[in-house]
Amino acid sequence: MFGYIKPCVDELKVKDFELYKATYCGLCRTMGKCTGCVSKMTLSYDFVFFALVRMALIKAKGDVKRRRCALHPFKKRPMLEINPTLEYTAKASVLLTKIKLKDNVNDTRGFSRFLAKIAGVVSVFFKKTDKNLIPLKEKIQGCFDELLALEREGCDSIDMVANTSGELIGHVASFGLDEAEAKIAYEIGFHLGKWVYVIDACDDLERDVKKGSYNVLKYTFGNELKDTDRALLKNAMLLELDSMSKSVELIDFSSHRDVEAIVKNVVYEGLVQETDRVLNKKSNKKKAR
Repeated sequence: MFGYIKPCVDELKVKDFELYKATYCGLCRTMGKCTGCVSKMTLSYDFVFFALVRMALIKAKGDVKRRRCALHPFKKRPMLEINPTLEYTAKASVLLTKIKLKDNVNDTRGFSRFLAKIAGVVSVFFKKTDKNLIPLKEKIQGCFDELLALEREGCDSIDMVANTSGELIGHVASFGLDEAEAKIAYEIGFHLGKWVYVIDACDDLERDVKKGSYNVLKYTFGNELKDTDRALLKNAMLLELDSMSKSVELIDFSSHRDVEAIVKNVVYEGLVQETDRVLNKKSNKKKAR
């Protein structure tokens, strides 16, 4: 995905940060086993968050053991043992990546299209999509098709494109869960997906203007964000995070207090920190000049 969904490490207790890293390493190991070693290149912090949320929702127990890996062969590292939640997360992550790579080839030109094709060739080494995830694949593809259609027609509605992104992430977060848990997971994914789309558009605005690529913010605010625009976008994104937090508070963390600390750190501190970082990025460049 995008790499924006991560904790504020300075505010995490050491034991909680160790669990977070163990989950990351465990997901990496799971991807190697379930989706192929090459797929581990697509690992992102975003899916660590979703794995932890789903573990808490279904009250899954996660054992941590010290293991070696190819990148760190001389010293064992704590890793969450492979479990059904990590397996689903690994497969869903790769499924999303494969569809995105395919659409990148169809939607880019020139050297970017060449690079997208190379990435698409690499994805051939990923293991085939689990048959049980075919319904999820269809939902993801439908959302991608809708997003591409909106972008190609130059949609100037932030809500329309962000809602489609939210639906996509909502499906990924909730697929396969029981009704009550699925509803909570979907709402978390939906609001987080909207936030991710807008924060990524803010982050890429300058580059998209230079390349002539689609960015919904160009149609709303022009080629450069003013301070008032940034304030407006910040308020909108914080409202999405607030809506997401209401669903997070519905999770029963009674048997996962360590996971609760990480998830709530991401929601209440990490995402707010990322919002400020991205929105202040350009103004900081100006000050440096």
